[in-house]
Amino acid sequence: MKKGLMITIILGLLFILTACKKPIETEEEIVISPCAYDFNKMLGDEIPILGLTIPYSKVKGNQENFINPCKPFDVNPITLTQSSIRTHQLIFTFDAIYPMDHIKLIANVLNISVEVSLDTLSFKRILSSETITDDIIDLGGTMAKAVKLVIPVSDDAIKLEDIRFYLSDGFIIEEDEALTNQFLRYNGWSGADGIFTFNLTDGNETIGAAKSTVGFIFSDTFVGEVYPHNKLRKTSIMINNSLGYMDTSKPLDEAFSFDYPIAGITPKSVYTPESYIGLQARNLLDGDGLSISQREEALLSNSSEGLSYRANAPQAEIIIDLLDIETIDRILIWNDNANPMMGAKDIEIRFSHDQINYSSPLTYTLDQASGNPDEPYTLKIDGLATDARYIKINLLTSYDNNVVGLGKIMIFNDEEQFLFGKITASPSVDTLHANELSARLWLQDGVVIDNKLYVFPILVKDEGSAFKVHNVGLIETPILNERIQYQQATYYSTPLQVQTPDGGILYFGAGVLNNVDRDGYIYIYGYKDLHGRNLIVGRFLPEDILNFNKWTYFNGETFTSDINQVQGLMPKVSAELSVTYIPDGIYQGKYMLTVMENTTSGKISYAISDTPYGTFSDYIQIYQTNVSDLRGAFSYNAKMHPALSKPGEYIISYNVNTTLVGALSDARIYYPRFIKMIEVKK
Repeated sequence: MKKGLMITIILGLLFILTACKKPIETEEEIVISPCAYDFNKMLGDEIPILGLTIPYSKVKGNQENFINPCKPFDVNPITLTQSSIRTHQLIFTFDAIYPMDHIKLIANVLNISVEVSLDTLSFKRILSSETITDDIIDLGGTMAKAVKLVIPVSDDAIKLEDIRFYLSDGFIIEEDEALTNQFLRYNGWSGADGIFTFNLTDGNETIGAAKSTVGFIFSDTFVGEVYPHNKLRKTSIMINNSLGYMDTSKPLDEAFSFDYPIAGITPKSVYTPESYIGLQARNLLDGDGLSISQREEALLSNSSEGLSYRANAPQAEIIIDLLDIETIDRILIWNDNANPMMGAKDIEIRFSHDQINYSSPLTYTLDQASGNPDEPYTLKIDGLATDARYIKINLLTSYDNNVVGLGKIMIFNDEEQFLFGKITASPSVDTLHANELSARLWLQDGVVIDNKLYVFPILVKDEGSAFKVHNVGLIETPILNERIQYQQATYYSTPLQVQTPDGGILYFGAGVLNNVDRDGYIYIYGYKDLHGRNLIVGRFLPEDILNFNKWTYFNGETFTSDINQVQGLMPKVSAELSVTYIPDGIYQGKYMLTVMENTTSGKISYAISDTPYGTFSDYIQIYQTNVSDLRGAFSYNAKMHPALSKPGEYIISYNVNTTLVGALSDARIYYPRFIKMIEVKK
């Protein structure tokens, strides 16, 4: 047989065999018409799925069609046939964090496990081997940006006909990129932390209050140039605090300006520490350097780091203004313990109602202090029972011929209340010791009262490779034409940092709530550092903001004048936080505490209370920060901003920093981020 004929016969047979074979079945794919899915963020709405990944399984079907919200039910299913692990895992992601009511799943699946994530990276299991009833998986309002379904592998293929996610009551969390981007700047002000905001129009901090200008205060701030193409700093100087303004009448990209003094071409801090460092008279009444604050059993350090008062003369006059007439019962005096030779020897004390007519002098001789690190009081004057506003203490002689000083003074009334006052004295020695040269002010929260901004800064000094907070101050600054006149600032000392008898430390000023319209008070929040960081609160009438003897502190049952009795209200708070009155919505009339749990965890959470002082609910986490793409970065100090928020849409910020000093050359690290907390519509 010829070769050509043989080839022809073989090809003919192959054609016949092929024609007789059953055709290969292909699953018909239905084309879904484009649509604009109308997602109104209403209770019960279907939540559109942003993406689906199935990392371990072999998948048959069109995944994009499967998650398309415009497809009809039961169209374009997907089938899972094999898995490289013992389960099939389907990860559904969304464009925001949503409260999930339930999943509607049509599939040949008997049980399923469900995990959720706020950041698409870390998942938490909320349902294990859940039996599906009526194609519904109840999620009960769980917050999620991603949902993972875990299905056991079986001999049969898993076929999913359809899946839908539905919106529950609660809050949707979105990243506010438009606002965040206003703080990634390339010239001048180019990043900061410690952000707080204020209504500079009339001080009304109620959510939704009308305003023309929102004022910002920041702590450590970069000033310089940044390369736009790679976000690296070209030049930079760090100052310790700065101001900012947002004009609410302008588009967001035109609304912001920033303010700080400039000496020649060098930027400077807005608020400076000079009023709080050195051997000034203000040291006499604060607790810095004492083992316990505001207590007779306190022991005084022998440190020379600006904890006492010293006059550059052998005599000095000290006047304490208690701001109101008080019944003075007891005075304790510690002599100069940093250098006992410079301590006062002979002193006299007089009292006055008006700073004009003084009582006859009481004279005393003080022993020298020992210079030991734990020095008890030198003199106790008891049973005075004297009504006075002013106390004058004259240091008549010194153990040194040229300098006279004192360590500390404590004053108590007839109800054992510690009394604090404004103190003035003869000029002090202007020597600054080494660690005081590193002193700076970081700004905490504040309040606007009668066109004045009151801010509570903390005084920070370097200590080894870290830093130490030495006291909490108060700065009063006039507001003129909706601008903060920092050149006219007045600096006050406060008794708002306290070493408690149990070894804890109280710091007030982390958050402030103006609640005057509701109960007449301004509430000041802080934290107690002892076995964690616990929320504490005090309050005062607006007219008493400078008179700390009128302030009271919540002891768990009532408000008391003894700051040492303050009790923790919530654990795991951050060093900056907020408590906000909610005027409407699902939490109408309640108060919302917003924190980053444990300061740097990345867990942004809130808790709810009927009053500004608790009892607060358990934390509800709403967001998990993710800064893993930045070198050594961490996030911290979340808080709500009523001045930026509106009803049903609350603005929350958090800060980003790094443990690697060199990484601060990356301008993407050091500026605030913002998220929106949007209430689900009914």
